[in-house]
Amino acid sequence: MTIPTHIIAGLIIGKATGNYTTSILAASLVDFDHVISYAKNGLMQKPEKLWETMTREEDLYGDQRGYLHNIFSFLALTIIAVLINTQVGIVFSLGYLSHLILDAMDKSDFWPLYPMKNFRIRGFIKYFSYQELIFAAILVVVFFLI
Repeated sequence: MTIPTHIIAGLIIGKATGNYTTSILAASLVDFDHVISYAKNGLMQKPEKLWETMTREEDLYGDQRGYLHNIFSFLALTIIAVLINTQVGIVFSLGYLSHLILDAMDKSDFWPLYPMKNFRIRGFIKYFSYQELIFAAILVVVFFLI
């Protein structure tokens, strides 16, 4: 899923928990993995190639959903956050989990055990598509209904 969809999920969690800042940050900052991949592969100085890479379903480099996009990092960071502040840690974990669930729902490669790539998930929603836009619109409706 794209950043706007993750932010909308963070907004829903923020509304439900009363902590928008933590939920939005946790739901969206997991995508820092993408930035690392773009920089490592020299895309930051090539805007056209960067845009092409950002908007395509396939991960040409196999590392865009890397170390932050796995269950091990999720568990480790959640435990640390809960130990620091239980309430904030719970909101953090919900935002982070929403990110992983949404990424598992789109058709791009998602390796929940990264760096082990022997288990891959591909969902049913086409990445950066009208399908995702409709799904995001449904999430916006959910936000206003809760």
